[in-house]
Amino acid sequence: MSTKTERLDLPDRVQLKRLLVWQVIAAATAVAVVFPFGKNAMLAAAMGAAACLLANWYFAYRVFQRYRAREPGQLLARIYGAELAKIAIALAVFGLAFATMEDLNPLALFGAYLAVQIVPAIVAQRPDARSNS
Repeated sequence: MSTKTERLDLPDRVQLKRLLVWQVIAAATAVAVVFPFGKNAMLAAAMGAAACLLANWYFAYRVFQRYRAREPGQLLARIYGAELAKIAIALAVFGLAFATMEDLNPLALFGAYLAVQIVPAIVAQRPDARSNS
């Protein structure tokens, strides 16, 4: 008896890749935007952006691997586990930032995190100009 192994459909992979690329662009932009506010603000923004990037990339890696179509419970468990790990990664990076950075700029830290989390999701949802959608 063979077990069917599934992968993301091509349009889903393209959308995921687009989202991850936009997150990197948003991270670089967030760090550049706080440049006039000094080194501490830039480091805080970089830590916030890194928290979001690491957490989301780990989640995408864990969830969008091959899975067996006959075992949806395992896929659901993988999604829940990846989400818990995503939260733990973000909290660990935030904890590292608070523990190691003097004169931490919380606005830059959390602002960069939110920018990397929200802006790419909005941009990546737009239909591709080359498609007929």
